[in-house]
Amino acid sequence: MPALAEPADDLQELAGVTLPTLARDSAERRARRLTVRVRNIGCEGLATGSGWALSRTLLVTNRHVLAGADSLELNTWDGHDLRVRSANVGRLGDLGIVRVSGRLPEVGLLGDAVTSGERVTAVGYPLGGELRLTAGVVVDLVEGSRFGIPGRVIRLTAPVRPGNSGGPLLDRSSRVVGVVFAKEIATGLTLAIPIATLEKLVRTGDLAPVPGCGLE
Repeated sequence: MPALAEPADDLQELAGVTLPTLARDSAERRARRLTVRVRNIGCEGLATGSGWALSRTLLVTNRHVLAGADSLELNTWDGHDLRVRSANVGRLGDLGIVRVSGRLPEVGLLGDAVTSGERVTAVGYPLGGELRLTAGVVVDLVEGSRFGIPGRVIRLTAPVRPGNSGGPLLDRSSRVVGVVFAKEIATGLTLAIPIATLEKLVRTGDLAPVPGCGLE
């Protein structure tokens, strides 16, 4: 991957992102096709995470999944590798955007804001292994500043493990309503960034090169 990302190209493509109509497909199949395994090879060794397709060439993940990368390896659920063209992170919050060559197999449909008690599913590659879907409910939305996230943060009961970071949080219609980023130590609850925060990043295009020793 290049030493420096290509923010101008990424911003131009972000501005052109449109949402397709909901495909008639099973929730599990859509989740498999939507979600990508991310391997970060960098100054701290190998780290794993997840990501999901915002468009046919743009992948959403977490800032911390990309940090310190000398290179990134992206794999689809059926074993295909994706080549990285550029990687950038949001200047605020734990979000990152990766631009790939070729076309991602499925594009995420963005859902509405979630409410307490709503059923959701976290999707990702825990420990860098096989794709897993874990169901739970939204507990509440809390102030995100204590987690370093602008706006609100979703707390939910669906269990996650390291490697789930950056994966999509889906509602009952398989629409993306958040981006998993952490587990709260005090409660054991999973934390996700609401889709509204990602939409703000798309609108503002406030991106920076990936932080860390590999890309400086």
